[in-house]
Amino acid sequence: MTGRFIIILLGLLSVATVSAAQESPERIDTLTAATVTSAIDRNINFTQTGLTKIDGSAFRRGFAVFSSPDVLKTLQTLTGVSSGTEMLSNLYVHGGDGSDNLFLLDGVPLYQICHLGGIFSSFNTDVVKGIDFYKSGFPARYGGRTSSVVDVATKDGDFKEYHGTVGVGLLDGRLQFEGPIIKDRTSFNVAMRRSWIDVISAPACAIVNAMNKDTGDKQNFGYSFTDLNARVTHRLNPGSRLNANFYWGNDGLRITQETEGHDQDGSLSDIDIEDTRFSWGNLLGSLNWQKEFSDKLDMRLLGFYSGSRSDIRMNTTMEYYRADYTDIFRQDTHNRNRVNDGGVSADFNWYPHHNHHIRFGGTYILHSYSPSHSYSQYDTDSGVVLTDISKNDDIHSFGNEMGIYAEDEMSLTRWMKVNLGLRYSLYEAEEKIWNYFEPRAALKFQVSPNVGIKASYSEMSQFSHLVAATYIDLPTNSWLPSTSKVAPMRSRQVAGGIYGRLPHNMHLNVEGWYKTMSNLIEYKGMNSFFPPLTDWEDDFKTGIGKSYGLEVDFGYETEKTSVSAFYTLSWNWRKFDDIWPDWYLDRNDNRHKITVVANHRFTEKFEMYASWNYHTGNRMTVASQYLPAEEGAWTGQFLYESPNNAKMPDYHRLDVGFNFYRETKRGNMGVWNLSVYNAYCRINPLYASVVKDKSKLAFEGLGIGIIPIVPTFSYTFRF
Repeated sequence: MTGRFIIILLGLLSVATVSAAQESPERIDTLTAATVTSAIDRNINFTQTGLTKIDGSAFRRGFAVFSSPDVLKTLQTLTGVSSGTEMLSNLYVHGGDGSDNLFLLDGVPLYQICHLGGIFSSFNTDVVKGIDFYKSGFPARYGGRTSSVVDVATKDGDFKEYHGTVGVGLLDGRLQFEGPIIKDRTSFNVAMRRSWIDVISAPACAIVNAMNKDTGDKQNFGYSFTDLNARVTHRLNPGSRLNANFYWGNDGLRITQETEGHDQDGSLSDIDIEDTRFSWGNLLGSLNWQKEFSDKLDMRLLGFYSGSRSDIRMNTTMEYYRADYTDIFRQDTHNRNRVNDGGVSADFNWYPHHNHHIRFGGTYILHSYSPSHSYSQYDTDSGVVLTDISKNDDIHSFGNEMGIYAEDEMSLTRWMKVNLGLRYSLYEAEEKIWNYFEPRAALKFQVSPNVGIKASYSEMSQFSHLVAATYIDLPTNSWLPSTSKVAPMRSRQVAGGIYGRLPHNMHLNVEGWYKTMSNLIEYKGMNSFFPPLTDWEDDFKTGIGKSYGLEVDFGYETEKTSVSAFYTLSWNWRKFDDIWPDWYLDRNDNRHKITVVANHRFTEKFEMYASWNYHTGNRMTVASQYLPAEEGAWTGQFLYESPNNAKMPDYHRLDVGFNFYRETKRGNMGVWNLSVYNAYCRINPLYASVVKDKSKLAFEGLGIGIIPIVPTFSYTFRF
């Protein structure tokens, strides 16, 4: 009951996408802060395929639902990315399973990347400086995941003046403040974001409970999330600086339902209490030293801690009062997950010649995994104890991960550039050692000043597995290491395309990919809110996958107007011998995906945004035949053609947004944002079911959707 309530709750809230406008770079270096780039110049000048760079300032003037632009929902609009369930911040990149994306916040791995199951992402756009998003052509300096890299960099504080941002929206508020600690030497940048759903729900529940006072029924609901980012930067000297970064994110959810029964004389006869409490979040801290030894050599040394935690407790109490005894039933379920990483990395940039840019370095991470699950039940009848059980299931495991790499960005001629790299990855856990050499290569031909052709090959390894019994990103999921039974996930990907500027401020990029995946895991058990921990390797089967497709990116951009159209044609296959003997389509096999985004600034005080999103429906497994019950049998038998053999209805929606700018008398800026999610109120199905119609002797499908048009507003004050 509680699990269904949470899923429905996820469907009642929504966040829309943001368009990212960008400018041109002067120098490319994703080890340091992300640079401001345009979609036109980026794809021609960079060697890597599948790279998108987004400047943080684009978020701060973009579309917002529930007051805040969202980093992950922006990435969902890009080609080659499937979004999964509506509103949730899942990324399924080039056929990935959602757990195979590497998220970095200032170089530190981040595990819990969403709030409330994915409706909000954990990245506060008020402090984001830039994002590097890789779908293919991974440089050798990245490792540990198999599908994508999302590298988020935060801003330094202003070294000369104090200023900030205050934002108030429908469901949350934001505060950001920055300035000098020591002018021109030391700066700070602090930002906090908090939802106030709990503030809204508390009086609403009080009113409902007052109306139900006669029945004795009480319901309480509260949810809140908090993000806190802090960054301190100190310039040691002109060629050396030190950054200290901190991030804390926390979610809290509580659902309580109390029901009372009374006898005819009004005395209390029974009481039923269900209490569910969720708490989950992240804690990150890092110290980053950047040093320029000369014009040809610089270094970044990073020490960090990254922790992820979740606690879920479900209590049920039922008491029945009689004249001479009391019956009691109590049930307590507690699920607890902990991941703690401590690590250090060193990255060097060396320019021995104007035609060579050599990067080399290494990283070491000590992983600690501590998931646990406990269950207890106490039951009495007429004073006699019927059940008194207690079960505990926990895992404590450590993993040592190491990677060393070297890569060389070479300009062989004026029209040919090559990036060759090699990464060696090693992982040790439970007396088992896994190690791989991962070659990386990217090649670019500059056909003309306006046309480039690129190709790439990359191998990636992933040593941590997300143990999940559902497809939704819930805090019930656990991270566990590769073992002797479950090998690391691996991917091999080839990508290539042509990228060109067109006349009249237009560009056209066409890119294709082919990717194979091995040692994928899939849950093969009964429906369960909590994934199994005891002998979990036996409940998760391993298989292989492949994905291939074509991406088309067309855009037009002027000073006031930008229009982008993205199209993806893709296939996504799975093969698990323990589930099905042949290849079958993955649940996120969205054959066609189209996104059209437009932004126009009418005046200095008014601009408008619109985004239309379409993709073919997700897939699900349904029965294709029904054999009637034989004589003496209670029920018949359902037959299945293959896993994921049915396609849900196609998905599409329109989002629009308006920004109104007003400058105050003191020169500050106020921005009113009005946004409409799902403007023409298309009720897209969140899930579907299939039932057997006895009158027609056939099966009928039923799509269930609950998200209508959602208008929201916010006000942002910049000072």
